[in-house]
Amino acid sequence: MLKTQTSLAFIALMGLLLPVTGCTNTPVALESADHYALLKQDQGNAGEFENQTVKITLSQALDRAVEANLDARVAAMEILVQQKNVTLKELEALPSLNYTRSLRERSNDGASSSRSVLSGLESLEPSQSSDRHRFVTEAGANWNLMDAVVALAEADRMRDETGITKERFTKVVQNIERDVYAAYWRAWAYQQTYKQTAGILAASRKQMANLNSAVEKNLLGTDEGGDKIAELTNRMRALQETSAALSLSETELKTLLSLPQSTRLILAKPPRRDGEIKSLLTAETIDQEWIALKARPEMREEVLQKNVAIKNIHHEILKTFPGGQLIANYNQDSNSFLQDNEWTDFSVSLVQNLLNVLTLPARFHAAQEKENLADARRAALNAAIVAQIHLGKIRLNTARSNWATASAASDAAYKKAFAKRAKTKTGLASGQDVVVANLDSQIELLRRYIADADMQDSYAAMINALGKNIDHDTLIASKESP
Repeated sequence: MLKTQTSLAFIALMGLLLPVTGCTNTPVALESADHYALLKQDQGNAGEFENQTVKITLSQALDRAVEANLDARVAAMEILVQQKNVTLKELEALPSLNYTRSLRERSNDGASSSRSVLSGLESLEPSQSSDRHRFVTEAGANWNLMDAVVALAEADRMRDETGITKERFTKVVQNIERDVYAAYWRAWAYQQTYKQTAGILAASRKQMANLNSAVEKNLLGTDEGGDKIAELTNRMRALQETSAALSLSETELKTLLSLPQSTRLILAKPPRRDGEIKSLLTAETIDQEWIALKARPEMREEVLQKNVAIKNIHHEILKTFPGGQLIANYNQDSNSFLQDNEWTDFSVSLVQNLLNVLTLPARFHAAQEKENLADARRAALNAAIVAQIHLGKIRLNTARSNWATASAASDAAYKKAFAKRAKTKTGLASGQDVVVANLDSQIELLRRYIADADMQDSYAAMINALGKNIDHDTLIASKESP
């Protein structure tokens, strides 16, 4: 009865495992229809906003970038995979359970005899001791205690590796926010100016056509006409080149937001951070260095890397100790000649791979070198972070000064253009003077926007250098509106 129950339990277990194989995906062969279908699927993931208009604020853009960015998704999935690996490694500390059910057959009777060691004569005639056909069952547990300790030690080390993946995810998010923040400011600047720039360029081309016509009709001297045409051409080229610095910003922002390029973006005015910029510039540099060293994900990762290296040394030492192996088996044999068809056995033994002992010095030295490498990397990163704080602060201060200069120049150019337009109405200024003044004013306005975007980029870079995330709550509290 027990034998039948054991067999049925084994068959039931196999029946439960078979459906699991059907839950797995089929491998994809390169250059196959499945391969191309995967590529199409990846392309279609962003199709939700194809040819649509999207109104978005800076805070919403930062949130969407972190949520939809593929690099962020990959980094988040790496955390989950590493956490599962820790669980699997912990399961390796459990004893292994084995079950064997076999059919054994002979072509003849299993018979044997005995011979006396004293007389050399046969002391027992040949006798059968086993059936020709029999079923043998063995169920047992095998537990190597040292393997279990090593598995738990590796799981502890892998928890630090999970921490490393979390720090890398944090850095990916910070880099995404830094890029989106800067791209948003440039794209917003472009949206504020491109229509006005296009109108001024159209008026300049019309003026250019009028000058060419006047020269051809001898209404304007060749030299004078050539000078005016050259003046217009130089201003138009400068305006086009300045505008080009912002023209690709929308494409960059859509890419960072994982939006199709056919999406039409309407950007809300981003809140200014002049107060925070001033605070960053007036704060003590030595305090900012310490903040960065404590908060930067790269530095926190290197500390965890040192922990991993130390635990690798402990792991190599553990491998040199012998392991206590516990084996317990339940046996069942249908052989009718046995007095007891069921029995259990138990054994305890010490097991050691002598090669682990002989190679300990080499393995210990190699693990120690990894710890030394971790220390060297951390020291190098320390110096790089300190330098980044100093350079970031200098760059932010320079960008802020450039923005102040560009703002003053833009205000002066606007006043000059306004005055020229007023004089035109009274006949005191020519159309050429107004067009040139408008071109100069627009060039300076674009330079002001670009300088502002550069200052915001420098601000985001400084926040990134400090190991901080851009504060979304502050952006929301500013009540942005399109």
